[in-house]
Amino acid sequence: MPILPPGRGPGGVEVFRSVEQLFRPRSIAIVGASESGAGGWPRAIFGNLAHAGFPVPVYLINPRRDRLWDRDVYPSFASLPEPVDLALTIIPAESVVDALAEGHANGLKAALVFAARFGEGGDEAGGARAQALAELCDEGLRVCGPNCMGALALPESHLFYPAERVRALPRGGVGVVFQSGGTFQYWLGQGAVRGLGFSYAVSSGNELDLDVADYIAFLVDDPGTRVIACMLEGIRRPEAFMAAAARALAAAKPIVVVKTGASERGRSATESHTGAVAGDDDIFNAVCDRYGIVRCHGLDDLIETALMFSTVRLPRGPRVAFAGYSGGATGLFLDYASEVGLPVAELSGETKAAIAPLLDRGLKPSNPLDGGAGLAGRPQDFKEICKAIAEDPGVDILSMQGQLPAQGGERGDPETFAAASRGAASVVAHGRMGQNVTDAGRAFQTAAGVPFLQGLPETVRSLKALGSYAERRRRGVPAERGPAAPLSGPVAQLLATANVPEPGGGFAATAADAAGLADEIGYPVALKIVSPQAVHKTEIGGVVLGLGDAGSVVRAADGMQARLREAEPGAQLDGFLVQEMTDGLEMFVGLRDDPQFGPFIVAGLGGVHVEALGDLAFRLLPIDETEAREMLDSLRGRVLLGPYRGRAARDVDALVRAMLAAGEVYSGVRDRFADIEINPLTVLAEGEGVRAVDIRETPRR
Repeated sequence: MPILPPGRGPGGVEVFRSVEQLFRPRSIAIVGASESGAGGWPRAIFGNLAHAGFPVPVYLINPRRDRLWDRDVYPSFASLPEPVDLALTIIPAESVVDALAEGHANGLKAALVFAARFGEGGDEAGGARAQALAELCDEGLRVCGPNCMGALALPESHLFYPAERVRALPRGGVGVVFQSGGTFQYWLGQGAVRGLGFSYAVSSGNELDLDVADYIAFLVDDPGTRVIACMLEGIRRPEAFMAAAARALAAAKPIVVVKTGASERGRSATESHTGAVAGDDDIFNAVCDRYGIVRCHGLDDLIETALMFSTVRLPRGPRVAFAGYSGGATGLFLDYASEVGLPVAELSGETKAAIAPLLDRGLKPSNPLDGGAGLAGRPQDFKEICKAIAEDPGVDILSMQGQLPAQGGERGDPETFAAASRGAASVVAHGRMGQNVTDAGRAFQTAAGVPFLQGLPETVRSLKALGSYAERRRRGVPAERGPAAPLSGPVAQLLATANVPEPGGGFAATAADAAGLADEIGYPVALKIVSPQAVHKTEIGGVVLGLGDAGSVVRAADGMQARLREAEPGAQLDGFLVQEMTDGLEMFVGLRDDPQFGPFIVAGLGGVHVEALGDLAFRLLPIDETEAREMLDSLRGRVLLGPYRGRAARDVDALVRAMLAAGEVYSGVRDRFADIEINPLTVLAEGEGVRAVDIRETPRR
């Protein structure tokens, strides 16, 4: 899969701003240089640059000083011996804009702004400062921040962070983008303890100019970065973010993310089930599914997953084998695997025969494997077992039980793990619980050549992510979303043309007409009220099923009309819909525009229980057949689509076709309708198709 051109997203559109001068400046100015001011941050950053041997020229700016740290101090950018690429701006918020305007006029290309109070709390003065700074950015100045905690470019030894501890961070293949400045350095430190090495890292702050999409695009282009780890609070430019994610997927550079804010957006959701059930998190997860972004459970998972992706080759499939010598760990593994839907491999007969003699007496070869407590003292046997499992054609990923040594000379041989990793399967090691990792432990991990993941839940989630990412890579970069050809005509007619028909029936203006139509259709029938005020028909008793004769139809229609008038005095009654009864599984399909990420589809169990059950799957549009089936497979109620308690399997193929057709129809009518819902979409027995029992569209305002 080709990497898209630097600085451009799908279609060649220029979407990324360069962060080159932030990470790789040829000269630097510390603005606000002082010994004790700003909490000592200028001194700390100058010390970090001195520790690195001043990799580029560093100038000090402070109009109230002449000398500092045995260097000349300059009053302004205009007085510097040469224009500088990057300003490390450590001055009060009130002074930032004027200083950077003067710098930009004198050749300054980029700035890192540490100060806060640029409108974060909604104050008017801060908002005005932010606007003035944004105008400078519009003129070509690139800004990291405001309200950030610095940046690190380890290949260039640029440590633009106000603390000495970053000097110990090891270089490696993990690029880091954190919108949380307070968590930034702590996570880097803990990641280093676990064995992560870093290329570039940035605390992006308010992202008034440069944002996460720009940083990801830079890291995709950097040949030394293998994995991109992010902590996100929000996405400021969704299209650019998706373009950057597409480039990362094409380049086989996994993006692993912790994102805060799982609550719903509080959007206008009362008009449709789709709006009510689609929260921010659901749509962001759909973005992750589309672009292969790995969503992590928390900061610990972010470390384990980044460590795994930075060390392990992508597997040929998702099937996992688990080998160890603890019955309890085996049971927990199965529990956690069931929770996340981890595919557990089936060992071949040949593999079972090969490993059976090496197990403790009385134990049988299986997956997950408990080889017996005695195996912990027989590393050669454990190595041979794991080598055999790693070569099994039915195993794609092998996780081996392993404990890192706390100090040199402890029992254990890294070759036990290295030997297995040379097999066909991708290999990780796992500890049952987290442990303190020492220099000896990290050296052992490096020698073994496999990541030692800490904790069984974290291990299982990481293994699931590894298999899922590899599968997403095999499917290729998703096609960019182009404009759909507009479609004309009623939505129901468009769906029927695409083999998503309504039940037999029709519209009746009066109760008497409804009874006459029911006679023609044949009993039993379903009756539904038609009124602009009856958006959710069931809430006013606007749906009655199983009516067996004309009299019951008239009585039901009269009752609906009365309930509507009581609930909404002056409501408009258009008439009634009379339909044949259908017998099948009720599903829900909704289509809507997300304000940030565009059109999406949601599918799940339907009827009156959509919001109560919340058994739903989300994807960005357009989707293909594979994605539609993945959506259905992810539902808790997926068992109902198969044979269930004597009932025939449902027509899943027709349901998939209906989901694809609904997506295509919505793409063609988005200019007219804010959303479309089919609820219920009744799925009949296998081979009998589907019926769109109730179709509701919301016109755009």
